[in-house]
Amino acid sequence: MLTALHVENIAIIDRLDIEFQNGFTVLTGETGAGKSIIIDSILLLLGNKASKDLIRSGAEAGIVSACFCALSAEALEILGKNGLSPDEEGNITIYRKIGIDGKNNARINGITVTVSILRELGEHLVNIHGQHDGVLLLDSKRHLSYLDEFGAVDTELYRVCYEKVKKLRVQLSEMQLKEAEKERRREQLLIWLKQLDDCALQEGEHDDLLSRRKNMLTNGEIIEGLHAAATAVYDGELPAAQLVREALDAMLSIEKLLPQGEELTRRLSLASAELDDLGAELGKLFDDYASDQMDPQEIEERLDQIEQIKKAFGPTDRDVLDHQAAYRDELDALDHSEDRIHQLEQDFLEARAELDRCAADLTEKRQKTAKEMEWRLRNELVYLDMPKVQFMVRVQDRLNDRGGIRYRPDGKDDVEFFLSANAGETLRPLAKIASGGELSRIMLSMKSVLNQGFDTVVYDEVDTGVSGATADKIGKKLQSGAEGRQVFCITHLAQIAARADHHLKVVKQEIKGRVSSSVHTLNEEERVREVARIMGGEELTETLLQSAKEIITNSKNKD
Repeated sequence: MLTALHVENIAIIDRLDIEFQNGFTVLTGETGAGKSIIIDSILLLLGNKASKDLIRSGAEAGIVSACFCALSAEALEILGKNGLSPDEEGNITIYRKIGIDGKNNARINGITVTVSILRELGEHLVNIHGQHDGVLLLDSKRHLSYLDEFGAVDTELYRVCYEKVKKLRVQLSEMQLKEAEKERRREQLLIWLKQLDDCALQEGEHDDLLSRRKNMLTNGEIIEGLHAAATAVYDGELPAAQLVREALDAMLSIEKLLPQGEELTRRLSLASAELDDLGAELGKLFDDYASDQMDPQEIEERLDQIEQIKKAFGPTDRDVLDHQAAYRDELDALDHSEDRIHQLEQDFLEARAELDRCAADLTEKRQKTAKEMEWRLRNELVYLDMPKVQFMVRVQDRLNDRGGIRYRPDGKDDVEFFLSANAGETLRPLAKIASGGELSRIMLSMKSVLNQGFDTVVYDEVDTGVSGATADKIGKKLQSGAEGRQVFCITHLAQIAARADHHLKVVKQEIKGRVSSSVHTLNEEERVREVARIMGGEELTETLLQSAKEIITNSKNKD
């Protein structure tokens, strides 16, 4: 429920603070006093689009904030999923600032949030019936949503089935290519795969070849040096290893004749072993480099081949290989497309049958809901002085141009409201026959049966085209509908204003050369004078004031 509202620099409001109570509250005042600005301010907190035009002339920004208590389970769930929570007393404060520079700021309990979060949360805080809602009621395209809202019709299961059928239809359409097109694609894939397979590119090969080409001269020098070193150590005419072995043999024959013979023999033995190892290592290095050496022409030809492939399927080695794998998969899919098409057709038929069942269930629920809605609205309208009214909700299949059933995300049903306001008149589409007064009563009746889940409801001038006893009955309905919750109503009718539990008057006045609006909570005496003013008296005579007092006194009877 809405407990307090602060408005600052919005339109002709300089600064305004209002505290609200439960029950039925009316807002009255002269035309242009700023009553609708209060509604616009609440709408800003519910996530409506902000316009710089709302900012009071000369101000840098407009600010609106409000406190809500006793939140619904749905509102608490939305807060929770966005990492928010009420304060210790279960309240939330919503704040919104719109700047002349176009910047917006929204906060809940001091935490910055997006306007979309305000909009989602606002759907579970306040239900506002604006002056344009009656026009929306004439749009038959909206009647389906009204019916579903009334009956709390859940369309989620149908929607899942619908999306599945839609997805399968697209997949099947893509697979059902003409045979000539399939064959042409197959031939193209074979050509591309032959080029890629002939190239047989390995990832990183291009960079490796570039490195080889760059180091080709250096590699030649390395091979030549290794060959010379290995030959000198192991394979020459007088290899060093052979000479050392001969020296070792000579020393072995005289080793015991010399005091230092053993030491010299040991050193020659180590040198011989080291030269053997060194010769083997030099030989292996030579073999490795020599076997890895490519002909310069071969390198250039391979680089040219790879670069041509990368121009067509690159630009990187990985791109080329990815294309090769993708083409191979696509070719395999084409070769097995008939099996795939057959499977998709089976899946589609099964999904379509399930969609038909879900759509039929949805239609049955709507037809049942339509009967309940007809009964409820007929009773509401009879109470509001339309005793001979007939109201019908027509639910029928939505047809396409070929006369078949047209499925959409919301089902296969077309829903339209029909009305006969007077005895002897045939039922006709609502948009073609409803007068302003009838439309106000129909919309109020509609809101009465749709607003059951809201603790706070706002009606912005629901009295268009009505007066007298009908206005009194509308007042009674608003009064009774406010029991245990909040109902706000902007009105110009004394019969409605007289039935309020709380009466707020919006006043426009000039202060220091500038017009500003303010709101006053009326006491009993002030309320009598305001009701008398609404009744049409420019001069508040005793007779007029007495009439106003009587209508207020009589209104305390809620029967």
